[in-house]
Parts: sequence; structure tokens; C-alpha cells
Amino acid sequence: MKESNSSTRRGNETLRIAGVLAAALCIAIASGCATPRVVEEESQTVSKAHARRDLGIDYLSSHKTAMAIRELRASLQEDPSDPRTHLWLGEAYRRKRENEQARKAFEKAATLAAEQEDIQVEQDARLNLSGLLSQMGRHAEAIPHCEALATDPTFTSPWRPLSNCAWARIQLGRFDEARANLEQALEFFPRFGPALLNLGILEAKQGHNLAAAVALDKAIASGRLNGSGRTEANFRLGEIFVALGDREKAVAHFRAAVEMGPTLEWGSQSQAYLDLLH
Repeated sequence: MKESNSSTRRGNETLRIAGVLAAALCIAIASGCATPRVVEEESQTVSKAHARRDLGIDYLSSHKTAMAIRELRASLQEDPSDPRTHLWLGEAYRRKRENEQARKAFEKAATLAAEQEDIQVEQDARLNLSGLLSQMGRHAEAIPHCEALATDPTFTSPWRPLSNCAWARIQLGRFDEARANLEQALEFFPRFGPALLNLGILEAKQGHNLAAAVALDKAIASGRLNGSGRTEANFRLGEIFVALGDREKAVAHFRAAVEMGPTLEWGSQSQAYLDLLH
């Protein structure tokens, strides 16, 4: 009888352990099945975010800035941690001249990229931020960003941040430092149009009109200025030739500025000069 009770107890214990193991197996299987579903859902969310980001970039390349902003913001609702989306959103805001929104987006892109060790995006964000801050008149804040890039051995085009640093320092009246930045930039890339344009501006500010004219001519000839840059270079050449008393050359450069950028600030100012010279 005792043996029978003992056998019964052993049988019950075996069944209890088997039940626990079966429950544990069910949990393990359930956990194993749940994990791929979570990963799949996360992957789908990220893919959707990237698809909307890429669509926003396409809109931006087609100059549909408002549509680009809509898609890029929608992308961030899906995945707010993507630094590349913040970077492109900053560029879209910059093109719309919503500078404060652009600044916030570039700063967010730089911060997230640094955390994720995305060096390319962090560098692009800092470069854009340095230019934007100077454009906003916040020149002193721009300098740390362009200096960090200029001294970064992994950054492949140091002449760009050097030129940005020079521009900020010109605006702050720190001409010797600006000249040093420009000399270094042009040592790296002698035909870098923005650096030559900035050098021309610096020379003119220091009263070196002939040297300024040479630098501005080289900037235009470099073929590496955008339409706004070419318009500004011609306007500044026109001003120099007015100061030098060469009316013919002044008129020629003012006309070139008007033709290149009739709706730009430099084109409008050139037209005002032409009206006075005729």
C-alpha cells in the first residue's frame, strides 16, 4: 500500500514537472515567434520612413520645396532618430528661408549623427550649419563648426569650412585670421570659387582694389560659383571700377550682374548703379 502511494506520488510529481516544462516550452516558443514579428514591424516602420525621406529628397531636387518638407516631416514621424532626414529637412527649410527651423534641423542632424557615429552626415550638417549661422548674422557661433571640420583629417574638402570660417571672420573684422583661412583654403584648392570671392571681398575691405579685382576675376573664371556668387562677384567688381574711375568696366560688370541675377539683391543693386551711371 505504501509502495502504491509512493508510486502515485512519484507519478504525480512527474506529471507536474512535465507540465512545467511544457509551459516553459510554450513560453520559449511564443517568445521566439514574437521576436521576429517585432523586428519585422520595426523594419517596416524604418523602411516606410526611408521611403518617405527619399521621396522628400526627390521633391527637393525638383524644387518642390513645400512637398519635400511635408514628406520629410512625415518620415520623421515614422522614425525621428534618422539624422539624414533631419539634414535634408534643414536644407529644405533653408531654401524656403525659414532659417531658424533650418538651424534646429541641422543641429539635430549633427547631434544624432554623432551619437550614431555617422561621420558623413555629421560633417555635412556642421558644414551647412556653419554657413547658415553666418547667413543669419551669428558669425561667432559659426566658427566652431567650420573649425572642427577644417581640422578633421577625415573631412575630404577642408577648403569649404576654411572659406566659411574666413567669411565669418571678415564679418567680425578679424581680417588677419580670415586671410590665413583663405590662404590655406586656396593652397588646398587654388580654383575654389567661394574662397576667391571671399578673398576679393577681404582685399576690397582693406582698400586693396587692384588685388580685389584680380581675386574676383579669378572667382568668376573658376567656374565654381553658383548664379548668386557670380552675380555678387560682378557687382563687387563694378563697385571697384567705380572707385577706380573706370566707368566702362563698371558698367560692363553691373550689366553682367543684372543679366545673371535680375531678381537677386546683387542684381537689383547693380541696376541701381546702372541707373545712376546713365
